[in-house]
Amino acid sequence: MKRKSWIPLLAMAWVCLPLADEGRCRGEQPGRSTTQATKAFVARFIAANKKGYIARPCGFDMNRNGVIGEGPDGLVADGKTADPDGDGIDEDILYVDSKSGNDQTGDGSPGRPYRTVQKALNAADGPDDGAEDIICISGVFSEELTLVKGGVAGHYIRDGFQFPRNPTMIVGWDKDGDGQYPPYDKDDTAVLDGKRVKNTAISNGRRGVSCVEIAHLTIRDYGLGMEGRRGQSGAIRVTGPGKPRTTHFYVHDVEIRGVHKGKQDASARIIMSFWSGRTTLTHVAFINNLVYEFGSYFARGAPSNGSGQFRFQNNTMIMYGNAAKKGWATGWKLWGEHSGVEILDNVIDANPAAWKPVRSTIAVLPCQAARNWTIRGNVIIDQKTGIRAQPFPGRIMQWRSMKGIVIDRNIIVNTYEGWNSPPVGIVIQGGKYKTSIVEDITITNNFISCRGGTAIMSTAANDEGPHAGSTVIAGNTMYCDRGKSGISIVRKRGRSKYPQNDFIIRNNIIASPGTLATNILAHYAPTGLIAEGNVYDGAAGFTWDRKDLASLEEWKEATGQDAKSVARKPTFTDPGGGDLHLSPKDARLKGVGVDITKITKVDFDGDPRSATRPVAGADVSPSRPTSRPR
Repeated sequence: MKRKSWIPLLAMAWVCLPLADEGRCRGEQPGRSTTQATKAFVARFIAANKKGYIARPCGFDMNRNGVIGEGPDGLVADGKTADPDGDGIDEDILYVDSKSGNDQTGDGSPGRPYRTVQKALNAADGPDDGAEDIICISGVFSEELTLVKGGVAGHYIRDGFQFPRNPTMIVGWDKDGDGQYPPYDKDDTAVLDGKRVKNTAISNGRRGVSCVEIAHLTIRDYGLGMEGRRGQSGAIRVTGPGKPRTTHFYVHDVEIRGVHKGKQDASARIIMSFWSGRTTLTHVAFINNLVYEFGSYFARGAPSNGSGQFRFQNNTMIMYGNAAKKGWATGWKLWGEHSGVEILDNVIDANPAAWKPVRSTIAVLPCQAARNWTIRGNVIIDQKTGIRAQPFPGRIMQWRSMKGIVIDRNIIVNTYEGWNSPPVGIVIQGGKYKTSIVEDITITNNFISCRGGTAIMSTAANDEGPHAGSTVIAGNTMYCDRGKSGISIVRKRGRSKYPQNDFIIRNNIIASPGTLATNILAHYAPTGLIAEGNVYDGAAGFTWDRKDLASLEEWKEATGQDAKSVARKPTFTDPGGGDLHLSPKDARLKGVGVDITKITKVDFDGDPRSATRPVAGADVSPSRPTSRPR
């Protein structure tokens, strides 16, 4: 039976909430708990805005015209079409069937397929004849694959990113020839199964082959047999210390299930590994994939100097670590002298109800020496820390600062109350040296709901010299139910001699339905603070240079800032459910704010910001319906 819905997996799961009063799949209900309400809103938002993974019949763009899944794109791996990309050159297409194939007597044709995928990879001749190799697989395979030959050099541009034009491909075989592929098409099966192996499903080998496309298959249960911290296991390894450059590696429409599920975190347990050694990695795309119930790390590694242009887009990632051993799970953790990472429109859920973590989960963790990251349009759910920018405190990569980190238009929501310390939406950390710091970070247009914790925290400092760069926090809406603070600027013991002094805090809303300790907590007095156009919670105070201030007026007098800011209780569409769009009835906030169009030209929904009629918060159009497609 074909799957008909195009609603993302997580949205479907969250819309069907098991309510105690009726115990059946329903939508938003009167009397629902805050957690249920939040999940209902997030589910609607994900579906309406096409966030995360969507199982689709065909994710190929074989004719390279920028349109995915149209008629000609469904001719690859159909058992009969010799030139599926229509470029006039017949491809080298090899078929593999785990049941009917034979590695000794087979020749890779549809009628005489190979039995193992590695046999087909070894038989592929690479780009020498100008045709790409396409490996089409059917069945269930217990293998650890090593790519031997890459594709034909060259790329095309789609949506502003470079994709391989004629890559070596590993794809699910469309055996019934209906133009629909697994895992969407349940009539076809293409599975790499790791139950009887310990390491990585697919590696591009020590030579680090380039121009690769992996699509429409399932990778499941790898890494479950790996004990201790030695060795490496996961789904896909993009590396190759023996070659100076690896380019154009593209993964899409793949379901990765149960890899490292329930395993304790370890540095070598990685779903997608980027240990590049001396290799330069460029133009790696991981788009429209499901990573379901994973432990340890999703993406980890240290791409070398010159690496960059990585795009992670429309993926759904569900964590499942090992709470019994106080383990954690992490989404992206990349460091090294790379530049240009895009994390766009993903859904990443810590899934704490399933495994009850107490120690830590982190969704996005750009680390030392990383530059030019764009973290935009993501839905980050129930993480101990949503996003953390982390320079290393020691000498690792101490010669290059982190710079150009943009965090924009995300939903960061936490309803889980089992953490051993308060959660934080966004954290900016410090380093030991003045060159190993987060030099520039911009945080704009985010909805941050952080129960019992802090929305944004900076511990940025170093022990060597004046802190360069600035931290910009503009146009965000923070809803801190029983929170410690909206914005926290603190010193960390041992890394506090030269703290970050340049903060621009404009047009934010900080609110709470009940108690909030402070709107802004500043352990010290930043000398370069600019604060204006903000809306603060009138029931909460402030802290300035370790002195508690009871009101906005006292804060203004102590800091000389926020002359155009107000203390009010804004009304939101459904704050208990995580929907922080301003209510259309809230006319009190019209005219509150200052011009921030030089910082950000649009709001959370992509609506234009006005220089002459500014509005505070992430949402400038209260009359706009919520959860609209962009």
